[in-house]
Amino acid sequence: MSSFNKKNTVKEDFISPNTSLDATILIVIENLKVQLKNYYVHYELSAKLKTFDTMSDAHKRDSFPSLYLEVEDFLSLQPNANFDTLLFRQNIKESYPLLDEKDELRTIFIEDNNTQKIILSELFLKDVLIKSKDLLGNFSNPFLIEAENLLVNTPISFETITQQQAASTLKELFEYSNLIQKKIQESLGLNAMLSIYNNAYNTHFSNYNLLENFTITVNLVPEQLLVTENANLPSKGQLHRLLKTQISSLEDINSKLSKEVFQKSQIQEELENNEKLYSAVIHNSLDANVIFNIEGIIIRSNKKAAEFINANEKQLNFYKLLPEQFSKRLRTIINNFSLKTISSLEKELFEFEIYKNGELNYYNLKISPVYINNKMLFFSVIRDITKDIRNMIRIEEARIIAEKSAKAKTTFLSNMSHEIRTPLNVILGLSELFNNKDFTGSESEYENIEAIRFSTENLLMIVNDILDFSKIEAGKLNVQKVDFNFTELIYNLNKGFKLKAEEKGLDFSMNIMNSIPKYVVGDQYRLSQILNNLIGNAIKFTQKGFINVHITAKELANKTIQVYFTIEDSGNGISKDNLQTIFESFYQSHHSDEKPEGTGLGLSITKELVTLLGGELMVKSELNVGTVFSFDVNYTVSNLSDLELQNTQDVNHNLRNKKILVAEDNKLNQLFIKQLLKKWDAETTIVENGQEAVEIVKTQDFDLILMDIQMPVLDGLEATSAIRALDSDVKKNIPIVACSADVFPESRQKAEEAGVNYYVTKPISAKSINEILYLLTTGNS
Repeated sequence: MSSFNKKNTVKEDFISPNTSLDATILIVIENLKVQLKNYYVHYELSAKLKTFDTMSDAHKRDSFPSLYLEVEDFLSLQPNANFDTLLFRQNIKESYPLLDEKDELRTIFIEDNNTQKIILSELFLKDVLIKSKDLLGNFSNPFLIEAENLLVNTPISFETITQQQAASTLKELFEYSNLIQKKIQESLGLNAMLSIYNNAYNTHFSNYNLLENFTITVNLVPEQLLVTENANLPSKGQLHRLLKTQISSLEDINSKLSKEVFQKSQIQEELENNEKLYSAVIHNSLDANVIFNIEGIIIRSNKKAAEFINANEKQLNFYKLLPEQFSKRLRTIINNFSLKTISSLEKELFEFEIYKNGELNYYNLKISPVYINNKMLFFSVIRDITKDIRNMIRIEEARIIAEKSAKAKTTFLSNMSHEIRTPLNVILGLSELFNNKDFTGSESEYENIEAIRFSTENLLMIVNDILDFSKIEAGKLNVQKVDFNFTELIYNLNKGFKLKAEEKGLDFSMNIMNSIPKYVVGDQYRLSQILNNLIGNAIKFTQKGFINVHITAKELANKTIQVYFTIEDSGNGISKDNLQTIFESFYQSHHSDEKPEGTGLGLSITKELVTLLGGELMVKSELNVGTVFSFDVNYTVSNLSDLELQNTQDVNHNLRNKKILVAEDNKLNQLFIKQLLKKWDAETTIVENGQEAVEIVKTQDFDLILMDIQMPVLDGLEATSAIRALDSDVKKNIPIVACSADVFPESRQKAEEAGVNYYVTKPISAKSINEILYLLTTGNS
């Protein structure tokens, strides 16, 4: 804004929502008077301002445009004013929005010249029609009625338009004015028509002659008036300037048209340049591009295609470049091509092979039909995929080698599992036989046996971690869904860990919600493994304080419960940095003054097991404060009742005098199983391989068979299959329990396919064999 406008901007008085247009006009004039106090105002303008004060409100509305423009013109002519007319008008328009309510006032403040010319012309013709109707009373002429509806009764549009649109609209208004003149003359006569136009022009002149765009109105005045003497009408010089302005307007339009022509030529040039660019891109493409017709004649090809063609003849048949059988097939497809099959042809990717320099090279081919000059041509892209195919062959070979390696690894782990678990089975089994109530030795001897059992269990846990980690890596870790006693599992864990915690002087508690069902369906072994790892770690890394385990649940739909486990301790805690890595394989968290313990696989395996069960393992910890592990698992409520599972520990009456065949080649395992069955008064027969087991079953009757899997001569699975194939229904349906140190799921699946009734992994606990024997024999007692 100029310095003048900063100092002399019209003051914006407060205008409430109830302020009228008339009141707004008075406020604007009063503020303009304030501006004029800074200057000497000539007598004519001063007199008009005084006269304005004495007018009626209606007369003030009509006189406002003329008075405002005179004040504005006066201010713009003051020395050193640096007056910006457009900025001054914009400020008034923003300060007094009510001025927009009246078209005659709003016209003054239109910024766009084209729009202002149109509005001035429409206001002039509107005034002509109003004055005509005052003389006629009402219009009877249909055209004048239509003109009244368009120019008097319809709101004027103030939408900004282009110069080209304005020129067209002004031409239409000029022709419309000629028709209005004609129709008024027909109704009132020539003199009356000229008088109406003259009066309308004089009013229009009085209001808007100081607007630069006012002269456009002269185009609408009848020619007869232009030759009369009227001080308000333009002179010949003014008409010459008006004509010059219109010619300038036409020159502007012509200039724009010239620019459009130039722009189109630029676009054409750009298209030509793009064509050159695209040609260069295609020519230097790494793929061979060939355009050929339906006969196979090559129309155009790029540099890479020339290498593929290996010839420079102008007309070379595309089909002859391809292997014979593939070429015949492709020719048939293209000959049968139609517009209906265009999409299918574009989607198809062909492949072919060519011997080159004694080596087999691989290519793929994509064809797209194109119309050029009303002719059907075919654009083909040939890509050399030899390297890709050879890499795929190498990857496939590597995959086969990796599978063989993985199979060898699995076989090794299976064998290792068997070899390690077999002696563990004997050690753990024999130590379990010497329970507290049956042991007759000294207290120190019992303690030694307990130490052996404890060390064996720890060794077994390490072996389980290593094997589980291997199964996780191979993606072969599986879960079972069987009925188990959830409450008993938690009770046994509580009993065992409470003793370990008390040995370190720690407070241990395990709280379980009473509403959790006793029997659920899930994987008892995996849940036990998870809780053993998490609670065992809590005891291991807590030197003083407490370990609290909370188990809660909520019911879900379809007899499902969601069980929440929280293990909280007051131990060493874990730093924020280490929290990001504690679930990584072989990671061991310890303090500088502590010796690392374990394999570093526990938490990694635990997290995988929780995920496998459908839950999520989370941890919160603070160094030297404690740690909280939490996870959730969904279980289905079991249909079993206490009556169906009771007394499984006391099965002596079920096994007494039962004939049980044990097929086991390991002497120590034979000793353990023989002593275990002897406790239950069973009659035991032992054989050392599968062949002996099949032969003795043929000649003797047995109530149950315990079958080792890995045995010489005939292994356990082969022996089971042979027994199931016997003619006797009694013999072929003998319950068979497979006993194996192999924990891999595929081994369990093979055993079930061979016909075993139950699969037990070694080391075999007295409790587990006891429950299985009960379930398999209770129906035959």
